[in-house]
Amino acid sequence: MAAVVDVSVSIMETFRAGRPTYRMLSADVVTSEFFDTWIFELSKRQAWNTVKAYGPAVLLFIQYIQVVADLNGGLTPLLLTEAIEGYENFLAYGSGSSVELSRSVARILGDRKMGGSSIRKHLTAVNNFIDASETFRKAILQLQETGYVGKDLVSALPAITSQYVAAPTKISIAIGNSSWLAGCIAGGAKRIRQVGLVATSKPSTMAHTDSYGGDEKVFPIDLCVKLIESATCLRDKTLWSLLAACGCRISEALTMFTSDVCIYPGKPFDNYVQIIDPNTRIKELSRFMTDVAISKLSHKGRLHPETFLIEPFASHFWVNLDLYIAEQRALEMKRHRPVSHHFLFRNLINGDGMPSSYQAVWERFNAAAKALTGESYGFHALRHMYAYYLHNHCPNPFKPGAFGFELGVVQKLLGHSSATAVQRYARKDSHMLRASMAAMNLMRMRDGTFNVAKVQIEHLRQQIAHLEKFVTSEA
Repeated sequence: MAAVVDVSVSIMETFRAGRPTYRMLSADVVTSEFFDTWIFELSKRQAWNTVKAYGPAVLLFIQYIQVVADLNGGLTPLLLTEAIEGYENFLAYGSGSSVELSRSVARILGDRKMGGSSIRKHLTAVNNFIDASETFRKAILQLQETGYVGKDLVSALPAITSQYVAAPTKISIAIGNSSWLAGCIAGGAKRIRQVGLVATSKPSTMAHTDSYGGDEKVFPIDLCVKLIESATCLRDKTLWSLLAACGCRISEALTMFTSDVCIYPGKPFDNYVQIIDPNTRIKELSRFMTDVAISKLSHKGRLHPETFLIEPFASHFWVNLDLYIAEQRALEMKRHRPVSHHFLFRNLINGDGMPSSYQAVWERFNAAAKALTGESYGFHALRHMYAYYLHNHCPNPFKPGAFGFELGVVQKLLGHSSATAVQRYARKDSHMLRASMAAMNLMRMRDGTFNVAKVQIEHLRQQIAHLEKFVTSEA
């Protein structure tokens, strides 16, 4: 029969000094204060999405340590080390683990059974927390060894530090009370070293697309115009065609100002769209959003603000944009009040900006995509589609007669800082590669005068035959 353990530690979302963060609720006041300080410092360096991932990950780890301590009548440095060494096993196998400690805790906290990539992200968060606790431990020991911790100095130290200036006695008591932080100070916690219990496979660099040019990541490019036309309002038509045309992130689109779309009357080929990092326009955003809301904006930044729009989605964007702007002006007149913000995309009911309204716009997009394809897609599928097209099928002006840009070019057009990151998006078309290999094999077997030009001709013939067959079946 499993032991009954009260896991009395939790976290709650809050804000501090204008930044979204977490607070820990726990009987272990020292650990709570340390967690609060650590997560707040993290929030000053990282985006909210990172903070939102790290907080719950560390909470689970602390709950794990608490259960280990409760099951064993307290926490010792040796037990702490054993618990840390078994943590990856707990995440991967849970109650099915052969490690008694991991199995016992999983029976109380429940099974997680994470995959390799999830474990890696989880341990990154926990190790960040462990590193911070180790730094704190060393600082306390140095203060004690140098004799700088006296009555006058104690009053000037942060509250969390002053609680441990008389370390040995208080630490021993805290260990008996199952304090995670006290255990760190007593013996020093070592980082969790991932031992590869669950392998992490590298993402495929091949796109196995269907006849419409889509797969589980890439929205079918040949159905994208139908998707845009199926939108039930001009705002969605404009938004979806923008995302398809330039491959920007939905967070980038929702924070765009009307001034980021540069239109030259009479010179349509000079029109362009810019993606501006919200962190560079805090002054403007603060007129319409709270500091906490601004901090929560999901924006990874770009190497440059310029975008490259592809057809036919670019034409759909400019046409829909013109209609959308006219519609919004008419609605302003109907409401008898001007819009007091600069956001391009607006709430359908009251005209307010919607920089944080991802869920609302996603539900409408997903429903339309599912009705058209039978599959569930998010906005990021359009970013994948954009990169897939550029890497495989876009006419290459640098290589006349060739199609597809090199990864470095796709990287710049997506705004990524490294070519490695863009490989998740710009995958090679498996159909083209297979056709090329098949043609090469065929030519080698049939013709002793094999050469590359003949292979290319044979490949193109097969491609034309395939496309003609597909077009005929669609007619």
